[in-house]
Amino acid sequence: MNRPTRFFLASSVMAFMISSAFPTAANTPKDSESMPPEKPSPIPSTGEMARQLELMAKLHDHSFVDPNKSYTLPELVNLAQRHNPSTKMVWETAVQAAASTGMSEAQFYPTLTLESSYGGGYWNQTLTGATSQSGIVVPVNFDDQASGAYSSLSAGVNLRYTLFDFGQRIASVKAAKQKQDAAKFSFNAANQQVTFQVTQSYYTLETDRRLITAAEISAKSAIDVLASTQAKYDQGLLTEPVLLQAKQAKAQADYDLVNARANWEVARLNLIEVIGAEPQCGLNVAPYDFSKLNGRLVAPLDQFVQSTLKQKPDLLAKVAQAQAAEQSLRATKASTLPQFSLKGVQSYQDFNTSINGAAIHNIGLSFQNYAGFVNVSWPFFDGGLNRNKVKEAASSWREANEAVIRARDQALADVWRSYTTARAALDRKQSADALLQASQAAYESLLASFNLGRTSIQDVLTARTALAQAMATQAQSDNAIAASLASLTYASGQL
Repeated sequence: MNRPTRFFLASSVMAFMISSAFPTAANTPKDSESMPPEKPSPIPSTGEMARQLELMAKLHDHSFVDPNKSYTLPELVNLAQRHNPSTKMVWETAVQAAASTGMSEAQFYPTLTLESSYGGGYWNQTLTGATSQSGIVVPVNFDDQASGAYSSLSAGVNLRYTLFDFGQRIASVKAAKQKQDAAKFSFNAANQQVTFQVTQSYYTLETDRRLITAAEISAKSAIDVLASTQAKYDQGLLTEPVLLQAKQAKAQADYDLVNARANWEVARLNLIEVIGAEPQCGLNVAPYDFSKLNGRLVAPLDQFVQSTLKQKPDLLAKVAQAQAAEQSLRATKASTLPQFSLKGVQSYQDFNTSINGAAIHNIGLSFQNYAGFVNVSWPFFDGGLNRNKVKEAASSWREANEAVIRARDQALADVWRSYTTARAALDRKQSADALLQASQAAYESLLASFNLGRTSIQDVLTARTALAQAMATQAQSDNAIAASLASLTYASGQL
């Protein structure tokens, strides 16, 4: 906030305080009963809120997506890590933790304070009483009344340095550094989470793309079946109910195609949201070859478990937070003990005044002070404040330890679950491929037989539906493998 803004705010607050403390005659109620109820604070209008949102949106650049480029998965991850708001938020948290560490380390340095003031005023005194007859000679003969204006200038330097505090500062610095480590781990965890979200959204988008392809093939086969049925119907070889069944299958295939395209569009919007772009950015995604996926788990479960315990960032952040809570408890306990500090003072003061009504018309006084002190501070009684601070810090430390245990159990459960899911997805892959081959062969055989008049339309339509389901099953199987492997990598902290 700049100086004119602060002056304007200060002036507005002062004017409000004056108008509230001294109401005018026009708005002063005659009695307490006629005082109107207090009006609530005005709520910002929707227009003002919209303008504020627009102003805040300008601070974030959404024009980083090139509509003429097809982005691969690594490129999408790079965009998300640079533009997703969550990564920016945790980065600022890490910056704040680093600043907090610097503030804690500053406690080991002496504090040097410069103080200065200048001002003046007017004084007046009246002496009353009987005139003394004791014969004492007074050098300055004041009259009954005296007054004058004065000015005062003071300047000084204070130096304070803590000598010993039973380890409070050391514990505070250690706690701040542990919190900084926790913020770093949280930053890494946030980046891994964003990477995982992009990966999941990308695989979902590509699966929906393959489902569109499957729906297009199914729609094309429905057209072929309808054309063959129409030809046979025109020749009088089939009845109208059979033709209506073929038309129904064609309508169902068209609906499935529209639904698949809608699902793909939703998946694309989800991916755009994860990378931090706007819905109208025109994002184009390069297709992914699912055949590149490794068909086996290259490492046993125990290696993923060990990796989780050693390098999963959110688990390590919990550990660092528990260590910070332990150091904060030590610092709180040390704050209840005496503190020894050194204080040095150097000051200068100049006082001048005029005197009206006395023999001496002006007086000046200058004073210089050089001093040093050793201070001892001990909160001997505080109504239980420090005792409850220690209890609160101890409870926070125990809570942090329980959070570590819960995070560890959750991380191991996620690894086991992801490993089991990935192994099952890999086992289903071979069955899905075999199902697609068998469904394709069955459909082609039945369609050829139908064209020769040897098979009913119901068998062909059933085979076409089975083929469409087999294609969808293969696409979903590939997506399950990719998603489960990504989940396993994320759960073990290797993403």
